[in-house]
Amino acid sequence: MLPDDVFRERLEQTLIGLEKWAQETRNCAEIEIIASDRYWRMDVRPSFPGACPFELLINSSQTFDLSLDGEVYENRPIENFDLFLKIANSIAAGRVEKIETRNALTGIPIAIAMRVELTDGFDWIGFRTVLKRARHLLEQDEVRRAFRYLPYRR
Repeated sequence: MLPDDVFRERLEQTLIGLEKWAQETRNCAEIEIIASDRYWRMDVRPSFPGACPFELLINSSQTFDLSLDGEVYENRPIENFDLFLKIANSIAAGRVEKIETRNALTGIPIAIAMRVELTDGFDWIGFRTVLKRARHLLEQDEVRRAFRYLPYRR
């Protein structure tokens, strides 16, 4: 964790960049920003179907929550402030995939991953296990399907 003054200074620069991004993106998405002493939140709903909606919540506790089309990843530590603007740009550019892992025999969902391509060779990945009980039995024959999201501007 960073000292509070360093955290606030870096966060302020990050939020300036995110608010500029939001201003430039308002013509193709509905964007709501809420700020308080404890958190900063941006909710982005694209105008076109097939694009990935997301919500970013940056907490004063130096953690963040990210929701990508309803898949929620909470209490992630903030390790790099540049990550947030890269995520927003990548989502708006359509560089997001939802990857579902299912049992090949029954079709039962096992896990869901959301992959955001940030730069060449570097991705942000959120992962959630759907079926926790008897998962080892279902993993023997898996099939994965990827669903690609569309860009905000077309």
